[in-house]
Amino acid sequence: MTKSKTMAEAATARADATVRLGARNISKSYGPVRANRDISLSVAPGEIHAIVGENGAGKSTLMRILQGMEHPDSGAIIVDDQDVRFSQPQQALETGIGMVHQEFMLAPDLTLLENLVLGDEPVSLAAGPLSRIDWAQALQSGEELAKKTGVAVDWRRRAGGTPVHIQQIVEIIRLLRRGTRILILDEPTAVLAPQQVEDLFVLLRNLRDAGTTILFISHKLKEVVALADRVTVIRRGEVSYSANVAETDSDTIARYIVGGNDTSLIETGRASRSRTGDGEVVLNVARLEAPSLEKSHPLHGVSLSVGKGEIVGLAAVSGNGQDELVECLVGLRSASKGRVELMGGDVTHATNGERRRKGIAYISADRRHEGLATLAPVEDNVVAGSHDRPPIGQGMLLSLKQKRRVATERLASVDVRYGNLGDPVSSLSGGNQQRLVFAREIASEPKVMVVSQPTRGVDLNGIAAIHKLLLQFRDDGGSVLLVSEELEELLYLCDRIVVMAAGRIVGEAPVEGTDIAEIGRMMVMQGHADG
Repeated sequence: MTKSKTMAEAATARADATVRLGARNISKSYGPVRANRDISLSVAPGEIHAIVGENGAGKSTLMRILQGMEHPDSGAIIVDDQDVRFSQPQQALETGIGMVHQEFMLAPDLTLLENLVLGDEPVSLAAGPLSRIDWAQALQSGEELAKKTGVAVDWRRRAGGTPVHIQQIVEIIRLLRRGTRILILDEPTAVLAPQQVEDLFVLLRNLRDAGTTILFISHKLKEVVALADRVTVIRRGEVSYSANVAETDSDTIARYIVGGNDTSLIETGRASRSRTGDGEVVLNVARLEAPSLEKSHPLHGVSLSVGKGEIVGLAAVSGNGQDELVECLVGLRSASKGRVELMGGDVTHATNGERRRKGIAYISADRRHEGLATLAPVEDNVVAGSHDRPPIGQGMLLSLKQKRRVATERLASVDVRYGNLGDPVSSLSGGNQQRLVFAREIASEPKVMVVSQPTRGVDLNGIAAIHKLLLQFRDDGGSVLLVSEELEELLYLCDRIVVMAAGRIVGEAPVEGTDIAEIGRMMVMQGHADG
């Protein structure tokens, strides 16, 4: 059989296939933990198929198997109606399976064009010591694919200084250039503003209509219902539900995710207001300026305040100065100008430790690298910061008995699910890790909590628990500055919302009478902010 005939037959088989990508009875265990249990999945050609489930449900394990990063203990991967076996990720890529991860894979110090062709560079001469990269051909292929996506890309720009939504587009284009026809997207809207989400959805629908098969992994059920053709729920390593999206709804999907009949985990409307403050300002920021972090904007005269018993939301597209502001507030970064006040006292030049002792608590957006010591035991993480004070710290000694008691009480107070106090905190799910951070920070009875992206990567149960914690803290008289890219979360939790763009405050709105579209428009007011 000739090579051309083999390729033609393969193309015909693809065209006639009823299952573009699938799994049949896939199981995978890690020691005693069964991550996948006889999972069967069928994704049709040219379909957007959503995969949903709680953290730890087995979604990531299944995606790693479909990519060739893991091998199933039993069962089969199906591509174009045929059983296949991948011994390495490169084989999956050669078959046409590509994935865009939550953490983008671009090299920040290279240009977008260099990232586009990295590992698959077009050469102007035959392979060998004299071969050269054909940059004209590389640019042409990038421009052609960018035109198909409908997005203008400055290919000369360094990846590290490029907005996240453009980085995401380049990730997709890079996979398309390599022949990807099955695209796996892991939480692709987590860092996007509403208009950028809509733009992404237009692109994904266009790719679907052109024949690309898309697996869309998300916790956002409204987006699943708006975008996907079909949805599959994975719970505790098994498929608990699969249906055409046109024949189901968010409430039904949520019930299968959490394994019950309670659909209250889907937040709608706004939380009840129980303001306990009397107008007293707890945190005040006046004309704050600071240089930028990598991939972001410097601060330009930022002023805002948070009152007692109030949750103030800060809405901004990723990289618009919110990270700089948060670090200035909690003492991890020095402001070049301006003033930060806590209860009327100047803390502008106070260290992080001094601010914590004065009553500022911090929930970092990066719990793995900043909020937790992932290899340290659960009990050490939940008492960190107060371990050297009574009742745990007793002079030069630590009371292990008191340490265990305090740790157990704090974990129970916010219903953290864990095995043993001595287990590494990395063994907990994302939601339980985040609840542990809240348990530690709230235990210090702070006056104000600076909370950044509290539900990023957290499942429905975890989101509901974290929202309850924030609302209870506010109702008990605490103050919260809540930084989130989840606009529905801000509208649900906050008393008012401040909008930031290009390092400036560009607007403020009460939650009553304000909708997501209005906030989204302010978030992308780059021209106004730069003026």
